[in-house]
Amino acid sequence: MSDPAVSPRPPRVSDLWQAPHRPLFLMAGLWALAALFWWQWGWWWWPGLGMPTLGTPTLWHVHEMVFGFGGASVAAYFLTAVTSWTSRPMLAGRPLMLIVAFWVAARLVMLQAGSLPLALLLAPGALYFGSVTYWLLRDIAAARVWNKLGFPGAILALGIVDALLVVAAHEAWALDVLALKRAAVMFFAMKVAFIAGGMIPAFTANWLRQTGAAVAPPRENRLANRLGLVTLYLALGLTLAGAEAASGWALIVAAAVQAWRFSGWRSHAVGGNKLLVMMHTTFCSLIVGLVIVGVSRLAPGFWPERDAVHALTMGAMAGMVLSVASRAAARRGEGGALDAGRLLPTAYALVWLGAWLRTAAPFLYGWLDNPVALAAQLWCAGWVVFLAAFVPTIVGPVLRPVFSGAKA
Repeated sequence: MSDPAVSPRPPRVSDLWQAPHRPLFLMAGLWALAALFWWQWGWWWWPGLGMPTLGTPTLWHVHEMVFGFGGASVAAYFLTAVTSWTSRPMLAGRPLMLIVAFWVAARLVMLQAGSLPLALLLAPGALYFGSVTYWLLRDIAAARVWNKLGFPGAILALGIVDALLVVAAHEAWALDVLALKRAAVMFFAMKVAFIAGGMIPAFTANWLRQTGAAVAPPRENRLANRLGLVTLYLALGLTLAGAEAASGWALIVAAAVQAWRFSGWRSHAVGGNKLLVMMHTTFCSLIVGLVIVGVSRLAPGFWPERDAVHALTMGAMAGMVLSVASRAAARRGEGGALDAGRLLPTAYALVWLGAWLRTAAPFLYGWLDNPVALAAQLWCAGWVVFLAAFVPTIVGPVLRPVFSGAKA
């Protein structure tokens, strides 16, 4: 159920700091737009500004999409969801401001990554991921919900990979940059499998109950759930070991297991709920993306991994961010039911089309003059539309639960 009605009052700027998802999803959306625009067209619009680099401009782009955009998004979800796991007060006010300040500082130093000392490059990111880990651990320990310890552990691991990648790119330590990039992408593939894989059956079951559909509820396949994590961890391990062919096959097997999970979630029955359609198609992006990246490992000459990986980053990772953030931004109808409206599904469609255009870019030259630039345009347009829908929701009272509507 949503919160009881409150006395009307004018929206205040300070409302932004009432819940973690508000400033962090806002930062993620702004950076998804600004960082890609700068990387793709900044040199043309502002020739004197220069192209940010972290060893190379491409590595800066990868870092900022994964650890900047992705790092803000995953913290937005975890720091908000931890309240429902622990029944503790939501992180708000000055501690939340400090977390966002660390994130902003990390983005600013990365703009000058080629000229700043290593310690200065590492500090803001370490403070950001460290503080998010601390607040999650604090609430989980206070409520003794030990089964949720994997979430702060995941944030800590992401922060460590971030630091290692910066060190490697700065050439202060001989590390495999490609392996670290791959590990970061696998982290988000696993988060999609775990988070979306928990949300989708639950939200779908609730929708089917609300509508009275004559459809069996989504099937919980515990064996597939366990095998799904095992196969993804196996793929990650083989990836870090540099076993190209073996990791490629492991990714394809992991995709098959995720498809097995997905087959019982009644996707055919959710066409009337745009928010659910977004989540279901995001999980499809994960499944297909794992296959495509696996193929790129087995046949790099056919489908280069630098293109294939966008199925997981622009498709699955960004799709999950948009799907989850859209639930927080959706209008509340009678009884607290969520209504996506028009802007949020439009934003998702633009980003989704951009993701698959970028993934298929190697096969589209000759059909399109510059499929990569067109994909970037769709991506940027999608995030502009998302921000137009999301920004009005960052003021006013926080409606709870944040990521779900009324229960049937």
